[in-house]
Amino acid sequence: MSKKKYNYLDHLILTAKKFEIEEYLYYEQKGRKLTPKQIELILLRNNVRIPEDETPRISKEQIRKDAYSNLLQAGSLVATIFAFVLLPGLIKKNTELVKSTYSQKEVASLKIEDPEKVQSDRFFEEKDTRGFNTPHARSVLALFDELKYDLSEIRNGKPVKPVFFTQLPRGINELNSIKNRKKIFIQIVLPLVLSENEKIIIERKKILFLSKSRNMSKADQLWLDKKFKYYNVKNRNFELLLIKADIIPPSLAIAQAAYESGWGTSRFALEGNSLFGQRTWSAKSGIVPLERGQDQTFKVTRFDIIRASVKAYKKNLNTHKSYENLRIERQKMRKEGQRISGVKLSKHLDKYSEIKDKYVFYLQKIIEQNSLTDFDKSILLPTKNINLA
Repeated sequence: MSKKKYNYLDHLILTAKKFEIEEYLYYEQKGRKLTPKQIELILLRNNVRIPEDETPRISKEQIRKDAYSNLLQAGSLVATIFAFVLLPGLIKKNTELVKSTYSQKEVASLKIEDPEKVQSDRFFEEKDTRGFNTPHARSVLALFDELKYDLSEIRNGKPVKPVFFTQLPRGINELNSIKNRKKIFIQIVLPLVLSENEKIIIERKKILFLSKSRNMSKADQLWLDKKFKYYNVKNRNFELLLIKADIIPPSLAIAQAAYESGWGTSRFALEGNSLFGQRTWSAKSGIVPLERGQDQTFKVTRFDIIRASVKAYKKNLNTHKSYENLRIERQKMRKEGQRISGVKLSKHLDKYSEIKDKYVFYLQKIIEQNSLTDFDKSILLPTKNINLA
């Protein structure tokens, strides 16, 4: 009776299944056959030790050498395979008053004297129920490395790559380094904020041009009518329209998103793509907060994609009466030729949250401790958009 031939590939497959490695299970579900080297790369990517190869003709040393040299490529492959979805054409419209998702009960124990520990590094231990078709944070970090998307270079003036995610990756809380948790969150939110700002800047230029035009086409008139309606401006008041149609500096937008979503780890951010705690009173939509009072009926707005959350957030700051002083302050900076400051604008966001002045204090600390003002001068690289999951 002949001895059963040793099969190294089977050994690798059993190892991947034993540790329930999602990357491998995804391929198996799709019916794709992988080579031993491909499975080894997946094992390495998931910090699983490669089993001993008892086949003499295969050089384990060479396998490991090749595996490590291609590790970043493997990370890019994993992120690419996991649901690269193009941005949907329609974005939800929401003009409800933006308020913090924290209830008074939740903030009662916060100490303003210790913002570094309580606020700047605040992460939620929410369970992410999304499946492995959603890219993992480790894979996304590897992808950013592959794309040479480096925040330190951006701080020094390098343009931001137009990489747009439609949802946050899972497993941000599983990253051991708090620095990496913040890094990946900023890398995802920054391009979206800059992109929406670019659209607003284009709007402003067109509004300025049309305000001085005597012979306006029918198409331009219709476009203007939509803008007056969108920004809730009556009597075709061009001056007021320009006050409202303006950018939100990245430092402020990132700080608010970080605070409201716990740097992308809250249930609202994971399940509803809601980064800014936007509320809705619609009975048919939204996510019910677990700590909501019995006499309260609001929900946290659910969005199809995170870009929609950014868009709705900017619309609220640009249109709601609670933030009129913010818009006046911004207009003053424009007239004086100053760069629009997130720190200065944050002073007028005490009505955004139930904790009022504390909220302003925490936002300013987040901006300061993470040097977010560095991104206020950032611009998007003018290349084809990269739309990701």
